[in-house]
Amino acid sequence: MPILYMITATACWGSSFLLTKIALQHISTTAFIFFRFAVAALSMLPGLVLSKAPLQRQTIIQGIQLGLLQVGMMFLQTLGLETISPALSAFLSGFFIVFVLLIRFIMQGRLPSIIDLCSSLLCLAGLALLTRSYGLGWEPGVLYTLGCAFFLALHTYVLDKYSRAGSATLLTFMQMLTLVAFAGVVSLLPGNSIQLSTQLASWGAILFCGIFCSSVAFWLQARAQQHLGAFQVAMLLMLEPVFATVLTCGVLGEQLSAQAYVGIAVIIGAIAIINTRLQAIS
Repeated sequence: MPILYMITATACWGSSFLLTKIALQHISTTAFIFFRFAVAALSMLPGLVLSKAPLQRQTIIQGIQLGLLQVGMMFLQTLGLETISPALSAFLSGFFIVFVLLIRFIMQGRLPSIIDLCSSLLCLAGLALLTRSYGLGWEPGVLYTLGCAFFLALHTYVLDKYSRAGSATLLTFMQMLTLVAFAGVVSLLPGNSIQLSTQLASWGAILFCGIFCSSVAFWLQARAQQHLGAFQVAMLLMLEPVFATVLTCGVLGEQLSAQAYVGIAVIIGAIAIINTRLQAIS
């Protein structure tokens, strides 16, 4: 079940690349993030009340800390999508799996095994084939998205520790609330504001991203990481760009190339290798 939770979450996040790109055509980055996570927080209130989760001070603080990491993830990813394509954003976001191994080594002194390292590199190779991202420039969107990948890796690592101790619902709600508060503060700075979009497509994207790509997806990840390790979750998250690319091609009516199918097969194969290894030693 935890693996199914993560696959469902990655499918939701995969759709967010295209939806964010659509929304940003008619609304600013700050406004999009504010409305997206305001919707997420509001949608979680009934679940928070019904779950009767105790308002533990430690869980609230941990949720705020995770929310601040998400601030880095969301703002950098959204800023990156202003100048690069969803497919390239998906590819660059995939570098977080390398950052997870690096953070684990720094924090725990654990060198990655040959299988872990090779599987990670295989995932990146498959992702390059899938998104056709071979040569990269150094436009701002590339650097923003690599920064997003680092925050994503750090969030995954920290959540692995926090999710085992507190309520997944309260932890996720505090993350959503932190993002709303941060976006609201940014909007008060000189030169910023939260304007309302007049386009129905933007509001549709905001609602879907707020409910499914935020409150639901992050709750599923918190539940999954009560049972799965950070690296296993990181490998499963590599399915996110697969969903993103397939959905983008489907909406735009494009055909996946033969090399894209090879890339998908390589990514799925690498994930299967890791899951088989981890199940064998558990």
